[in-house]
Amino acid sequence: MKDKNYFLSKAQENYPKLNFTVLTPDVSEFTASSGDSVILDFGKHAVGHFSFSLDNVDRFMDAPVRLIIRFGEDMREINDDISQYIGNVSKTWLQEEILNLDYPQKTEMPRRYACRYIKITVDSTNFPIRLFDFSFTASTSADISALEPSDTKDALLKKIDCVATDTLKDCMQTFFEDGPKRDRRLWIGDLRLEALTNYYTFKNLEIVKRCLYLFAAGECNKLGFLPSYVYETPYYKSGEANIADYALLYVVSVCDYYEHTADISVVNDLLQICKSQLDSFEAILDENLIVTRQDGWFAFIDWCPGLEKLTALQGVYLYTLERFSELLKAIGDKDFNKYSSLLPLVRSACKKHLYNESSNAFINGLDNKQFSVHSQIWMILGGVISGDEAKNLLLSCLDNKDAKQPVTPYMRHYVTEAMLKLGMKENAVQYLKNLWGGMIELGADTFWEAYVPDDPDFSPYYDRKGNSLCHAWSCTPSYFIRKYKM
Repeated sequence: MKDKNYFLSKAQENYPKLNFTVLTPDVSEFTASSGDSVILDFGKHAVGHFSFSLDNVDRFMDAPVRLIIRFGEDMREINDDISQYIGNVSKTWLQEEILNLDYPQKTEMPRRYACRYIKITVDSTNFPIRLFDFSFTASTSADISALEPSDTKDALLKKIDCVATDTLKDCMQTFFEDGPKRDRRLWIGDLRLEALTNYYTFKNLEIVKRCLYLFAAGECNKLGFLPSYVYETPYYKSGEANIADYALLYVVSVCDYYEHTADISVVNDLLQICKSQLDSFEAILDENLIVTRQDGWFAFIDWCPGLEKLTALQGVYLYTLERFSELLKAIGDKDFNKYSSLLPLVRSACKKHLYNESSNAFINGLDNKQFSVHSQIWMILGGVISGDEAKNLLLSCLDNKDAKQPVTPYMRHYVTEAMLKLGMKENAVQYLKNLWGGMIELGADTFWEAYVPDDPDFSPYYDRKGNSLCHAWSCTPSYFIRKYKM
């Protein structure tokens, strides 16, 4: 197996070029005294660096000027009282700066921001000042010229596609970021969905390779699972979580890459790592071929509060096992039978041990008898049930008010995928319109990290102000609209 340095060197070979666009707001200049403020609207969400100029008006600048500058992905972030923030992600992700400027000057703010709006408040000045020359230099590694319009004739789907591609664009920096406001790191779950959408939009294959190699360089945990996220700056570092469903979906990401590129050299580099992820998961199956519960944060699946995850995780394993078997068959690998022979055995075990005949659903003691959309969807995607049985189960769980429902566009991607797997294209279209279209109705320029229609303030971090409003895993409507000709 190749070592860490090899993988990091391959990642560096595929370092993407950043493209820059200079944006100007709706306000060209602003004359102000203490307490005055102005809100700049740049017309669209962007990621990059802000600059402006300051000058005195009619007297010498004999004391510093103090400005408070707030960056907002939407207007609510501009107007929020962040002193009341109670979330469990760091308050420092909230985008506000205090600047003390000693003399007239052009200021180029060194930090990168994700925003559409910027509010500048003159906190303190002894004299009138003039602010002008506002400029935002947006960055992305997406090549906008490579993006062709979608073929959809549906006006709402066309709008959803535009917002989805903007979401992906702003998350494509030197790697596939999960959110350019927060956390600015590479997660496997986001990588998989960004890469899928990228194949049908910007077609940047180098950034996909880079991300796959960055994970290959990561440190596995004691169970053998890859890190679920990695940092690139200020230096490369493995993340501290090694969750099982993400480790499996790394394998699926490699399968996706080969399906879209037929690039055997990358597959050869990563094949042993992929096998080790499946082997590590097989090692934690019990005598009935059902996954055993492990200590700590073992699976993600979704941010749904109180979600039991073992049945869904078992489905992710089957989904991965099937995709990986297809890859091994395509490349003529000697271990094809080893992995493909497990598929019918594990599917049979799931139907026997995880399915409740009286409820016609996957409700079991391993998940404390919880009924969740997540379990049903992943059992469908894992091929445990199919046809009308699967269609009826899918529709019934989505309509059941007592079932645990997805709260992220990430899990809703897999709901949509299950619908399309079952030939339910009309349902999938309506699902996209209801969920992603619902964010647009609320003013979204880019799609959000979490969205619950009945609770738009929902946050997995206990405070909406900590949520990312441009989040990578939310970009996949463009993938569905373009691949399935919606």
